[in-house]
Amino acid sequence: KNLGISVSEVNEDQLTLARWIASGLAIPGVQDGKGDARYLLNNMIAKFNSASDKYLISEKALECFNSMNVDLEKEYSRSRFYGKKKPFIFEHSIPASIVRAQLFSQSNDFDTVLSTLQNSGVVAILLREENLRLREMKLSRKMPVGWNWGGSLARYHEAGITISDKKLFVTFAIVR
Repeated sequence: KNLGISVSEVNEDQLTLARWIASGLAIPGVQDGKGDARYLLNNMIAKFNSASDKYLISEKALECFNSMNVDLEKEYSRSRFYGKKKPFIFEHSIPASIVRAQLFSQSNDFDTVLSTLQNSGVVAILLREENLRLREMKLSRKMPVGWNWGGSLARYHEAGITISDKKLFVTFAIVR
């Protein structure tokens, strides 16, 4: 079941962010974390995934959306379901620090960076209780033992979180 982003689905915002990331990787000191570069790079990686036009939805979050009569055929502002008072978390299926390490381990030419970012997972909408399960299992910032690059839903599988085949179509400002 391929739930990731295909090459044809990378949008203009994501291409711009990929160019920024590739350019940033070429700056001396970035890999050493100078000038808070690791934090900045993690943020840009997370923004790349957040800039997608669609987010995956866990089965439990889907139940919540259904109870709210959310029409999944429509497009919504990214901020509509985001925030501390909302029951949802926008969660990155592969933590940005893992993606950053992958980027550091390879060439920083644009095609390689873009390919890595395209395989860096997706944003999944989870309920807060599901996100808590990831934290309890110490999977907030790491992937499960035995995970190989590219298996973007591995943390959810390990934590017993089922991702539905439904997507939320999103637009407007990237929230993070």
